[in-house]
Amino acid sequence: MAAVPDFPDDLATLWFLVHRVAGLMDRAGEALFRRELGISLAQFLVLSVVDAYPGDLNQQAIADRLGLTKGTVSRQIDNAVTAGRMTVQVSERTRRENHIALTPAGQDLVRRGDALFRDAQRNVLPAIDDHDMAAALRVLSALNASLDGIG
Repeated sequence: MAAVPDFPDDLATLWFLVHRVAGLMDRAGEALFRRELGISLAQFLVLSVVDAYPGDLNQQAIADRLGLTKGTVSRQIDNAVTAGRMTVQVSERTRRENHIALTPAGQDLVRRGDALFRDAQRNVLPAIDDHDMAAALRVLSALNASLDGIG
């Protein structure tokens, strides 16, 4: 385990730790999904959002939910359609949105990916007390709300 550098204040230490944990989680998730399902973490996340919010979606809404760029989401949708995991049709309601749906193969991939996440949480991540997890989520949610829209 890498030591935390000596920073001048708690905010700098928090930034370092959040940044480092996010990178480690991204790398671990990317490796897991490539190894077990043959897809990228970004592909899985896009499929998961479409699974959770089926119907008329635009790429920006998906990007906003995931913290990805619209271009990344567009590429992932194209890849999913090519691989037979998703269908895209122009919305009957508005031409600015698409009706996006998972195919049975896409739904199966999401279920398998969800199971991988659960297994990783149980077997790979350190046992984090429920109270500590709730506190971490509360603090990070508050920071997210405070910083959203700045810059």
